[in-house]
Amino acid sequence: MSYHLLVFAPAAAPREPAAFGLWFQAQTEWPEHHDYEDPAVATLSLKAWCLDMMQRFPPRSGPYREELPPDDKSLLADYSIGRNIVFVAVQPAQAGAALEAARELAARHCVGLYEASASPAAVRLPDGNNGLQAAFDSRPVMG
Repeated sequence: MSYHLLVFAPAAAPREPAAFGLWFQAQTEWPEHHDYEDPAVATLSLKAWCLDMMQRFPPRSGPYREELPPDDKSLLADYSIGRNIVFVAVQPAQAGAALEAARELAARHCVGLYEASASPAAVRLPDGNNGLQAAFDSRPVMG
């Protein structure tokens, strides 16, 4: 079992729970024809977020995988990268640290954050003041 986070380009995502849920499902069917392990395919802000996140939670595979992984293997993460999203899976033991890092970096890089495994799940958007705010009041509806 993994803990999941999704960061996304705010302009690409719907701002209504049901539409966001459908958009999320469509994105995670991985319809784009490219390597999903390379941040180069993402928007500039998502790429910057991803590269910063990889400094804290190194990728298990892909072009940015380290030759010598960290001593603590629970820090390794799986990244799936699209043009408008970065989906990250971390070990449950790292959930709190990963969520904290994801929030900090999402605010810094002005990207949206879907806390998919949080309870309750939440969608956050940049607030224009170097922070994040709730995107809508209810959990995204998955069709």
